[in-house]
Amino acid sequence: MDIELLKRSADLRSLADIRLVTLEDGPGRGQRILIARNAAGVAFEVAVDRGFDVSSLSFKGTNIGWHSPAQMAFPTHDPGSEDGWGFLRNFDGFLVTCGLDHYSKPYELDVSHYKHPHLTTRKMPLHGRIAAEKARLVSYGVDPETLDISCEAIVRQASVFGETLELRRKVSLTIFGSQLTIQDTVTNRGFRPTDHAIMYHTNFGYPFLDDTLTIGGLPDNISCEINSSSPKPSNEYGEIVDVVDNRLTPHQVPVLLRNSKCGIEIAMSYGQAALPKLAIWRAYQSGVFALGVEPRTDLRPTSGALLQPSEARSYVLTFGFSSL
Repeated sequence: MDIELLKRSADLRSLADIRLVTLEDGPGRGQRILIARNAAGVAFEVAVDRGFDVSSLSFKGTNIGWHSPAQMAFPTHDPGSEDGWGFLRNFDGFLVTCGLDHYSKPYELDVSHYKHPHLTTRKMPLHGRIAAEKARLVSYGVDPETLDISCEAIVRQASVFGETLELRRKVSLTIFGSQLTIQDTVTNRGFRPTDHAIMYHTNFGYPFLDDTLTIGGLPDNISCEINSSSPKPSNEYGEIVDVVDNRLTPHQVPVLLRNSKCGIEIAMSYGQAALPKLAIWRAYQSGVFALGVEPRTDLRPTSGALLQPSEARSYVLTFGFSSL
């Protein structure tokens, strides 16, 4: 404990804070949000009732994360609606976790391993269901002993005669530090083997995403192709997705995103052994204008796709912020 610091700021609010609030107006009315900031200029929000995802992120007053036309709607739309494309009516925020048993486009999955006599397949919606689930808070606060700002929660995705998967997530940041850390553990709480897949849909938006943003650390061919055309909104733009398999084409960690006009660089790191693939999602359509950097597991690999009862897998992502 820093006694001299506590003499100057009894509860440390002059340097850092994390507060639980409930939105009272707009499309997100009724949902719980944790709002945090530190002395180094890092500020973030966590959507407690939407998968405990990091919904907003800024550095020294500059917005980093992506805000979509969906405006953090609450209650969330059923991801299985619109033939499995309902996710797009919820899609919003800096981090949107996809899983915990599926990501990517809607897919008819064999679920016979759950041993229900009449339910042998199930349609998986776009990017799964976890981002639409409410969390149970474990803790949040500013620790005067460690000088950590943190919040932790458990999010469950479950069905009778289906998966029972739990995501335990801790988001942390030191009072004077410039690195945001996300630590996840996914556990099979059921008694049958369960499909497992996860993708971290981290999304960058304006003004950090603009025509002066460049990305480094990727294989040369992908970096050159992405950086050869400056990010600019276009009415006709759809989306482009490039996927890197780190086992076949290794890339550097961290991935570096730099915007000289904003004067900000972000270093994004993740465990490549646990998340062997990385996708770069460019969605520069006017009114959308997003760049996604998406570490992910394999989707339905020939082995290792199923989590056995009580088996757990852990993932860590870090985001370091610096001024240029």
